Amino acid sequence: QWLQDPGPRSEKRTLFCDMVCFLFITPLAAISGWLCLRGAQDHLQFNSRLEAIGLIALTIALFTIYVLWTLVSFRYHCQLYSEWRRTNQKVRLMIPASRSPHPVPHSLLSAKLMKKAADETSV
Repeated sequence: QWLQDPGPRSEKRTLFCDMVCFLFITPLAAISGWLCLRGAQDHLQFNSRLEAIGLIALTIALFTIYVLWTLVSFRYHCQLYSEWRRTNQKVRLMIPASRSPHPVPHSLLSAKLMKKAADETSV
């Protein structure tokens, strides 16, 4: 229902773009990190410690940025959904079918409570 809501289209477009970016960036980050670590391993075998440290630092930076972007994006969309849920509540009152063939008259107290509930407006 949230995605079908005719509300602000920019929120849905942002969600779609973030999902596409996530699907594209996740394998890209994984492959890049793996290549960087393989390169660092090769540089360590050839006694190029500075290049190996640089590749390891690049891998850490890459995954840190990826995780931060993912968390910020996820939190943003969760907040949008929570706000939508808070402002778009649909409540259905399910009244069970009466089992007796004759309706039972309400007491005076329940009639007053029903009138009070009818006078209230929903927000």
